[in-house]
Amino acid sequence: MIARRQFLTAAALTPALASFPARAADDHARPFDAPYAPVLSQPSREIRTVVGLRPYRPSGFRLEHEKFGRRDVIHNYGHGGCGVTLSWGCAQLAVELAASIDRKRAAVIGAGVNGLTTALLLLRRGYEVSVYGAALPPYTTSNIAGAYWHPTTLYDGRDAISDNFARQFVRAARIAQRKFQHLANDPAYGVYYMRYLGLREEPPLKERTPYLEGDDLYAGLAVETAPEKYFGYGYVERHHAIMIDPDIYLRALMRAVENAGGRIVRKSFETAGDVFDLKEKLIFNCTGLGAKALFGDEAMEPARGQLTMLLPQPEVDYGYVSASPETGLLYMFPRKSSILLGGSVDHGDWSLEPRETERLRMLAGHAQVAQRIVESQKS
Repeated sequence: MIARRQFLTAAALTPALASFPARAADDHARPFDAPYAPVLSQPSREIRTVVGLRPYRPSGFRLEHEKFGRRDVIHNYGHGGCGVTLSWGCAQLAVELAASIDRKRAAVIGAGVNGLTTALLLLRRGYEVSVYGAALPPYTTSNIAGAYWHPTTLYDGRDAISDNFARQFVRAARIAQRKFQHLANDPAYGVYYMRYLGLREEPPLKERTPYLEGDDLYAGLAVETAPEKYFGYGYVERHHAIMIDPDIYLRALMRAVENAGGRIVRKSFETAGDVFDLKEKLIFNCTGLGAKALFGDEAMEPARGQLTMLLPQPEVDYGYVSASPETGLLYMFPRKSSILLGGSVDHGDWSLEPRETERLRMLAGHAQVAQRIVESQKS
């Protein structure tokens, strides 16, 4: 019955799309009062459903230098759901930590977004670099990221972080956001602007707290409390957001690393001893969840996320995160290759198997949001 209702709802929305011409993926920074095309959230449009494990640390990412005899290890991992978002900033801070180390030959462990970005910055500073990864794009956790530029789901509240981490975080976020600005609308990188809406049924109980990284990083940031403006939701925080398409972006990073002279090797590591068997004595640890076993970081835990990809809709030029008692947490982001539906953060869950109940919740929940969009725009 759920699937049938989804089909009927989505089918009813199809005529509403006639007024939405297909738009290029690099033309998404439209005014907020421009029309919103509904997402066709129905099982017949599903491409695939996948699961990824975010590498989460309650106190935030680990970015520090550690000595192991003659070896120097620079840790750069534990970014939660913000690995893509913070990659350029954390990579720069990691490379800076190695500036006083008299070595110009480096190994980067982990071939996800943080490993590739760290490697590229090292290569641009004259290092000889080899990247080692048990999995290479498109088979990394980074490829499953939502990759909306917004550093949240990174730590367990401001009371859980140190002053040192807060300084690292703010600097990394600001460096990364500026870098992605320069990449925006370059089709080779899959980085673009879109309209973003944070949708809630009711205003939060507390007054809004400014973002730690700075409200100025969110172009057009504003709060609306008029339900008639945004599909009946009583509280909306909106801005023009940077989106990164991981499949396009990670391919571009791999090309950039190889073109700069880097070496990318598929290799697994079971223990720290396996890492220390490498000929390189300067090692950048960008292993994400792998750091738990390799370097004994017991603070690491998975934050499981399930995503369903739908056939692309070029006319959908906005994304949203919504939360309501009826549908739970949901988020939708458009890509050239698909419409991404998500909305799960399951801490401590290592399962990579998709769950049918979660898949149906997302399809039905996003169909409800789409119906609200259509109803609100009828007048």
